[in-house]
Amino acid sequence: MFLVYNGDFIAETDFSLSVNDRAFQYGDGFFETLRYEQEQLQSWTDHADRIQDGLQALRLILPDRAPLSTFPQLIEQLLAANQLRQQVARIKLQIWRQPGGLYTPSTHQANLLITTRPGQPFTVSHRGHVGIFDAVRLLVSPLSGIKTLNALPYVLAGLAKQEGQYDDMLLLDQHGHLAECIASNLFWFRGNQLVTSSLSTGCINGITRRRLLRLFPNALEGLFTPDALGDADAVFAANVAGVQFFTQWGSSERIQYWTATLERLLLSAEP
Repeated sequence: MFLVYNGDFIAETDFSLSVNDRAFQYGDGFFETLRYEQEQLQSWTDHADRIQDGLQALRLILPDRAPLSTFPQLIEQLLAANQLRQQVARIKLQIWRQPGGLYTPSTHQANLLITTRPGQPFTVSHRGHVGIFDAVRLLVSPLSGIKTLNALPYVLAGLAKQEGQYDDMLLLDQHGHLAECIASNLFWFRGNQLVTSSLSTGCINGITRRRLLRLFPNALEGLFTPDALGDADAVFAANVAGVQFFTQWGSSERIQYWTATLERLLLSAEP
């Protein structure tokens, strides 16, 4: 397999980083995960917007040979090099500060790494057993809406999921409000209204979250405790990989209705 590093195409086996790399030393960067499906890079405009947010928040400058405007072309070329143009693919962009300094960096220049892997089609599915992770709570900050290289709350939630044999975990903010799931934003329907956690909980400003809010302009964003799910008609998590309904809440009839509705709305080609 090939990858793109600062605009250059190289074999994965030839790629290496210094022990002084700031991603390793300080987690000084962020990442973005994209989906390629129907021979199209999905939701690029929203991804590009979130990348801009990450660059601004971390004061990073992309390599001269790989400005943001070239990312779609680089991704298409990399997919072709890895023979992934005719199938679903998962693309990961990693952007982090170049070496120099300790906690205080000596540069704003960033490294860019693009990798591709075979992926799974966007699906709408069902999960049953969901727990609440309360050992580490999320905090809102200028970084909370982007995917930084510090993912420890989600790693620990994943371990709790594994230990409790859950299908997913609900993460809370510092005040006990519902924030998100391990790798997805959290939503539910009350009647015909879509409800989701506010970004003020510290949840990720997800790509599919943005899309759902455009599809349901009367959606309610707010602060809710876990007992709010008790009177929901259907509860689900969503990210760029798909939608997962949680069958422990709501009614089977309404879950089936919203499953069919979201399949119709979200399985179409994205801009």
